[in-house]
Amino acid sequence: MFGPFSVWSPQFRFPLSGDVQQDIDPVLAGSIRGVPAIEARVQREVASYGTQLGKVLEALQALSQSTNTALPDIDALVDGVEAVKVECKQALRDHAEEALRKLQQADPEGFEALVAGVKS
Repeated sequence: MFGPFSVWSPQFRFPLSGDVQQDIDPVLAGSIRGVPAIEARVQREVASYGTQLGKVLEALQALSQSTNTALPDIDALVDGVEAVKVECKQALRDHAEEALRKLQQADPEGFEALVAGVKS
């Protein structure tokens, strides 16, 4: 965004100096193996990649338990995923609590209506 003093403080971006992010998007042709239309539809209608991998990890852990074969890397992976889920859930709760506090201050009637709607 440009402000009144942008002329004196320009922002330069050099190659490979921007934000780093990776899109996992099956619609991008050529970026994945398989048929992108099928991949997109499976992800949209059946299950996300995380859900699919979660089922595979659950099966591996069940197989590990039934055969008494230790799979420490799989167990560590599952534990790591669960830890991230717990952290994210807590962050979401904190964010919701802060938003509700702000709503209660700004619009007490709206807050009461929202809380009553959630309870019913």
